[in-house]
Order: sequence, then C-alpha cells, then structure tokens
Amino acid sequence: MVLVITDNRVKDRDAYLPLAKAFAADGANDKGCHEMNVYVDPGVENRVVFVSKWDAKEDFLAHMQGESFAKHIPGMAPYYESGTDTFLELAE
Repeated sequence: MVLVITDNRVKDRDAYLPLAKAFAADGANDKGCHEMNVYVDPGVENRVVFVSKWDAKEDFLAHMQGESFAKHIPGMAPYYESGTDTFLELAE
C-alpha cells in the first residue's frame, strides 16, 4: 500500500477546488486507487493537498497517464503554480 501526498500551490483556490474535487472523485476510480481526497490548509490560502492510497506506486504513475488526468488536468492547469508528490509506504 502506498500513500501519495500531492502538495500543490494554486492561484484562486476557490475556483480550483470544485475542479480538484471532481478530479479526485474520478481518480478514486482509477486502477489501484483505494481513495483520493482533497484538503486545504486554512493557514496557507494557495495550498491544496491531494491525499490518495494506491496498491502500488506504479498504479499512481499509470493514473498520471490515464483518462482522469486527461479529462481534468487541462481545466485545472491555469490555476496550478507548483507541486510535489511524496510517496509513503505502509510499514509492515
């Protein structure tokens, strides 16, 4: 199990959030994804964080090339400033 934390900085968070939530809803149905949620930082106006659980890192990487990405990212791109992905593995 892999937890992916995608920490983004965006312009106009209020406009970005509905797009991010729609993307997360579709992305949660991608192969290997168990859940995907959107979080905001009340102390940092332009911060939006996606937290998702995947069977494997390869599933997340395939998601980045898949239909949900192709469907949603063009609409989200005008608001995107920067971001990082952090991959955490479940300790067994």
